Amino acid sequence: MLSPSTRIYFWSGIMRDHAEFFLTSLSSRETEFINAAHFYKTAFINIRKEAKMLRNKCDSIATKALVNKVISLLSDFINFKRLATRELLQCNIELGLPPTFVNHMINEAMEFYRELNIMKLGKSMNSVEENILLHKIWLPDAAGHASSIAAELDPTETIMIKEAEKFEKTFNNLFIKARELGQMLERTCLKNGSLEWLNKEVEIEINNFICFLDKIRMLREECKLLGTLKPLIPDHMIREEKYYLYNVKSLKRK
Repeated sequence: MLSPSTRIYFWSGIMRDHAEFFLTSLSSRETEFINAAHFYKTAFINIRKEAKMLRNKCDSIATKALVNKVISLLSDFINFKRLATRELLQCNIELGLPPTFVNHMINEAMEFYRELNIMKLGKSMNSVEENILLHKIWLPDAAGHASSIAAELDPTETIMIKEAEKFEKTFNNLFIKARELGQMLERTCLKNGSLEWLNKEVEIEINNFICFLDKIRMLREECKLLGTLKPLIPDHMIREEKYYLYNVKSLKRK
């Protein structure tokens, strides 16, 4: 399993990107939101540096202090995103991000917050609950990623759009399966291999999606693929999908 400092290193990079997404999408008239986004971007860059320094050290006191610091910062960042969502829903902010995109960023921040509290309290669920929760968190996230890719490509890029939409449908279907399977396993306490097969299906599809995202990123960097998608977005998504994949694979070793 990943160490607390490694998890914080990963997640602080994701939160830094979220702040960057705000900065590149806010109107210059939204000075308060811009200033706040700058603050959070810098704060998470610094947190990431601290986490990197702790990755190869066994300093439990320093790690505990970092966890507490990040919990406080992350709580404020979540509230910032909630305020942005509220303003978007009331058409009171000039922000070029749809409310669902911001809401998914809140979901990711809440997962980070959940992991921080597990680090702090040292509690964990049984492996089946943990496995199902992993899918219930990350499959809708992956579906949202695919949907965002399709939305930001030029309408003439029909092949890539259709491929993205196919991934969205696949991940939504896998989420339904994970939700129903979780209920059945909870009610029967059976271990018949169905969860292992779901994990295998997820591994296959997420690996395929990572390859697709990498192709999108490369084509946008080379300005060959038409659209408004910034290369940072698929790069950001690739890191999240790899994190999901690592956690799925790590459950096999439990």
